[in-house]
Amino acid sequence: MNQELDQFAVTLNKKHMDNALAIRTEITGDGFEAPPVKLSTVEIYKKSFTFPQIANNDYAVEQLEALSAAEQNLNNDVTNADTMDNFMKTADDVAHNLTERYHDQWVDPKDDRQ
Repeated sequence: MNQELDQFAVTLNKKHMDNALAIRTEITGDGFEAPPVKLSTVEIYKKSFTFPQIANNDYAVEQLEALSAAEQNLNNDVTNADTMDNFMKTADDVAHNLTERYHDQWVDPKDDRQ
């Protein structure tokens, strides 16, 4: 499940989230408590700066805080389609804004897909 969540955090490809949720359902079907969903998209975006200190600039912090709020909402309610849509839109907007502002100093992790 965690591997699928990690893949989703990087690629933002919903099939990875669907796979993670299917695994989570399987786990609960076996009588275990549902494991929490913990996305790491904000951390991945922070690590995508060519110089880590850039992530501390006011604009970058503002963008990452918006993404963090959307990520936390999704972590709290992964089955809500509106929450998912909001997270996806926010992640795309933040990626666009960081690319526009920092050009060569920030690399969109989605561009690194294999």
